[in-house]
Formats: sequence, C-alpha cells, structure tokens
Amino acid sequence: MPIAIPTVIDPLEAFIAARFPGEGRPIPLKSTRFDVEIAGGLATVVTKRVFRNDEAQSIEATITFPVPVHAVMFDLKARVGGRMVTARAQRRAEARATYEDAVERGKTAVLHEEVLRGVHMLSVAHLGPGQEIEVTASFVAALSFVGDRGHLRIPLTAGEIYGRSRLPDSDDLVTGAPAQSGDLFVRCGNGAVEVSAARLHEGHTRIALNAPIDIFVTGAARQDLRGVAADGREVTLRVFPHGGGDGALNVAVVVDRSGSMNAGKHRAVVRGLRTVADGVRETDVVDLWEFDNQLDHVGSSQGPGAAAGGRQRLIANIARLGAPRGGTEIGAALSGTMAGSEARDILLITDGQSYALDVHALAQKGRRITVVLVGEGSLEANVGHLAALSGGDIFVAAGDDIAEFLAAAVAALRAPCERPGPADAPAGRVRVVRGNAVLEAEWRPGAGPAGDAAHRGVAAMAASLILPSLGKEQAAALAEAEGLVTHLTSLVLVDEAGEVKEGVPATRKVALPAAAAKLDFDLCLVGSMPPPGTAACRAPRARSSSGGFAREARRSMVVPVPRWTVPRIDWDVSPNRLIAGDLSGLDQDDVVAIRFHAERPEVIALAQRLGIDPVVLVIAALAQAQSAADRSAARVAKAILGNRSQAERDAIAAMFHL
Repeated sequence: MPIAIPTVIDPLEAFIAARFPGEGRPIPLKSTRFDVEIAGGLATVVTKRVFRNDEAQSIEATITFPVPVHAVMFDLKARVGGRMVTARAQRRAEARATYEDAVERGKTAVLHEEVLRGVHMLSVAHLGPGQEIEVTASFVAALSFVGDRGHLRIPLTAGEIYGRSRLPDSDDLVTGAPAQSGDLFVRCGNGAVEVSAARLHEGHTRIALNAPIDIFVTGAARQDLRGVAADGREVTLRVFPHGGGDGALNVAVVVDRSGSMNAGKHRAVVRGLRTVADGVRETDVVDLWEFDNQLDHVGSSQGPGAAAGGRQRLIANIARLGAPRGGTEIGAALSGTMAGSEARDILLITDGQSYALDVHALAQKGRRITVVLVGEGSLEANVGHLAALSGGDIFVAAGDDIAEFLAAAVAALRAPCERPGPADAPAGRVRVVRGNAVLEAEWRPGAGPAGDAAHRGVAAMAASLILPSLGKEQAAALAEAEGLVTHLTSLVLVDEAGEVKEGVPATRKVALPAAAAKLDFDLCLVGSMPPPGTAACRAPRARSSSGGFAREARRSMVVPVPRWTVPRIDWDVSPNRLIAGDLSGLDQDDVVAIRFHAERPEVIALAQRLGIDPVVLVIAALAQAQSAADRSAARVAKAILGNRSQAERDAIAAMFHL
C-alpha cells in the first residue's frame, strides 16, 4: 500500500550510488519532436526520436511509453546512415522473431509493438558506437469533444502505478529520468488551436516532456476525410461531436480516493462533482461510492419513500467523500460496486494508476463503464481498454478544472449505449461513438493505390473501428494489411544494407521523465521464502511517483535466496563480457558462486563434451533459467548454447537446480 513520506529526498539514492558505483551511462534518446496535423476532427501525430550511442559497444535502446488508448499506430520509418528504411506489419510473434534474428545477425533493426492497450514499446537494436538513428512513428487519433472544443491529449509519462504489472522488466513502463524538452509543431486547416501551458509561435513551441500535451481546437469545421484502404477501396471518414443524450441517469459514481490521487486532484474531483450535481434531475439516480484499498458506499441520490430532493442528497453525499489514502484497488472496487448497486452504468473517476483489475472479467459483467481520468500522470491503458470493451467512454481531464469533462461524461451516459455491432465489410459502413464524438467510416470501390500519410491515416483509423467485431484471424489479417500496431500485429524493419555488428547488444532502457515529486512506498509482503533457486517475489521496494529508481536497482533487490544457487546478474549491462566468461563486472559473492559451480566434476565433464569453458557453461545455465522473463538473458543463453533444443537447454539449467 502506498504510504506518503513527508520528505523530498529519495531514501534509496545512497543505496543505489553504493550498489552501482560508476555505472552512469549516457541516455541514448537525444531528441524528440511531435508534428501534429488536425483536420475534420482527426489528428495525425508524427513522432521523431533521435537515438545516439555514445558508448564503446553496440547497444539496444528501448523505450516503453503511453499512447492514447484509441490511437492507431500505422507507420514506422528509420533513417540509418542516410538510408530511409520502412517497416512492415507482421503478426506479433513473427515480428519479434524477425527482430531477434536481425539482432543475432548483427543488423540494425527497429520494432514497434503494443505491450498493453494504451502502452507501446519501441526497440532499436545494434546501434553501433557513435551511430545515430532517427525513428519516425505515426499514429492517428480522433479528437474528443468537451463543450464546444475538440481535445487531443498526447501522454508522455505516467505516475507510479499501484500493483504488480504482468509485463517483464524489459517491457514495463520505467519513469524517473530527468525532464527533457522537445519540439511541438501543430497545424490545423480550420479552427483555432490552443496548447495547454504553452504558446504557439507560427505553429511551434518547445515543451517539457514530463507532462502530457493537451491540444484544444475551437470552431473546427466538419468535413469528409478521404483515404485509401489496403485493398484499394476509397475510405470516407467523418468525425463530429455526438452531443450526448437526454435520458435519465442511472449511474454508480465510483471515486478513487487512493494516495496517488493526492489532495489536489481529489479536491478538483469534489469541485467538479458539485458542479455536475447542479444539473442532476429529480428522476436521475446517482449512487456514490469511494475506494482505496477498500470500497465504501457513500450514499444514493434516491432516498426511501420519495423521489424529491435527489439533488440535495447528492450534494450532501459529495460532501462526505473522504480524503486520499491507501492503494488503488480498482478491480475490487468495480466488482464490489456492481454487486452492491443496481445502476446500469458505472462512472469511474480515477488517475488510472493501477494494474489491479481484470479488464476482460469486468467487461463481461454487462455494465457500461465510463471513465474520467484525472492528473498529469494518469494512465489510460487498463481503464481505457475496459471502457472500450464495455461500451463506455473515456475522458481525460486537462488541468485541475475537470467539471467540463465530468459534464461531457454525464452527457454521454444520458445517451443509449452504442456498442459497435458486427461490421459488414462488403457493405462498407461502420459507426462508433467515443470521446463524445461520432466516427463514421464508409468504403467504396475503385480509389486506387494509397497516397500520402494523411490518406493512410484515414484508412488506418477506419480499419481500427471494425477490428473489435472481427474474429482473431480476420482482425490480424486486416491489421497486417493496413500496417497497424495492435495486440495481434507489430511493425518491424531491418537495415539489411548496413554493416554487421559483432556480439550481443547491451540493452539500455530509456526511462520516461518523472510525472510528480511525491514519494511513497509499495511493499511486496512476503509470507515465506520462495522455493530454492527462485526469486519470484521482490523484497520490500521503495517507489516514488517521481519515477522510483533504476531498473538495475529493482533487479538487485530480490528476496534473499541461497547465494550459491542464484547469483544476481543484470544481463543488460554488458552481455558480451559474460559470453566470454569475464566476471569482472559482477559482485565478488556472485563470482565465488559461479566459480564454485564451475569446479563441480559433472559441470567440467559436460563443459568438455560441449566444448565450452565451465565458467561460461554456468553463465549459460543461469541465463537459460531467466530467459523467459529477460530477453538479454535469452540472447546470452543462445549465443553460448547455439541452436540446441529447448529440452537440451532446460536440462543444462536443471543441473544447477534453476
């Protein structure tokens, strides 16, 4: 459970400095630029990232970052040594295999994949010493409409997330880097554009990368957007305000009061709810709940025996909302609300900073779930996916004044639920409502080959609207044809014309800038020691919403296990030294443990049969044991053991009880 600590000094800084002396390495991400073009309610966002390797060895730069949950990534290019290389879409496992094959062959490669809905990962492998690569990725997103304005949020970081991620360390969000700046260019054919907390000069501004980019458009004209599908058909896309509905509310409002919401965000929520309460009708039913580690029913607007006075009861209930505390058990809160309330709709108000929910299980309970996200470190990933699956909506508030976003959410809840029905691709028409916007797509025959990025983006957005209604194979085939990044497909490119780099690249995870400065602790409560030879649960781990500490430190802080069995190795740091049997970068205790095993007679005998140094064989066994959760370990194991079968590799690891 996060516990606020009244200090601005990270208590682990001294530990990290002592545990990893002299391991400061240059950050490979050198610059970031966003080009945003808005037309007819659709935004095309082109992100250019320049990576440079200032180390003496080849590296792999990886960055995991949030994206709008309904964004559609459709294009990836890289400029390598003056050559422009374009990615192609492949099924997810196939794209990863293509990328890993390029890594093994020493070729520069780039992979863009979706690790969670709303969270993407970019990997750039075999960036040679002194080499620079510019990676350009493009996505489209529909504006959401709040009042008379269109709104686009480009998230750039995330706060500290409650609970345990199902992602391995190599794929997970990592925050805590110093704040950097980037360039933002915005073009809009019609309508007035405003960027929150920044002033555009001829469409350009410098922005800090430790807060989301909020872009508002006023007075944008409705227009038909044209594109060309992969099969050559012409696509027409329309994006326009929905306007909400006029039906009676029957909603359970679930307010996050966890520690990550903090007093400022919570006060903004209370102010917004009071404003919305002024528009509540006597026929509306608003059931108010709040949660942290536990769920509490605050009260209903409908009292026993009479329908009158609902607005006053709601205002009184809002005044009873408690101050922030505890953890963010979103899943348990939603399940408990559904069990305790008969409301047909759920309105969740949260910062979304929690892994503690089963999205698919909750979506199957038959309630429409709409989400209002609050705070600069808010995360759309899980709650946004839940809203989409349940037929609900998501609104991401900009700044502390969230009343207009709550009003937009309430207007959406007054409208009937519009779940996307089965798409009839030959008939060629689909309609979806999200973000208080209507998206209508229509396909007609005979447009010819695809044109520029804007035409491709229109086709990509239209294709994404029908993906949820298709079977898995159909959806994967469509996403692959249209060049989309989805949970089924990724974009991958390989620079076959470039030089070959020797060895395994050292992985460098690029951390996102910190989104806040508050410290808390997240304890991994261990009931008992893990089985010998495992490190399944990490020790109590200090974390901060300003980003926590480096992944190297997280890996080192494992629950103690027999040191003779599981040395602590960070496989990312210098894999080629390990492949060569060089133990100079390891702790002395780990060196002793490895040499102890290497001197066992059965290990020496097996090493002789395989033609491998005994020390290197022990390293290979350790790497193989961790290969399922650590890609660098998998690469080390394969580099040493070659193309031996999975059974043979597992048998080698089993010799050491790993």
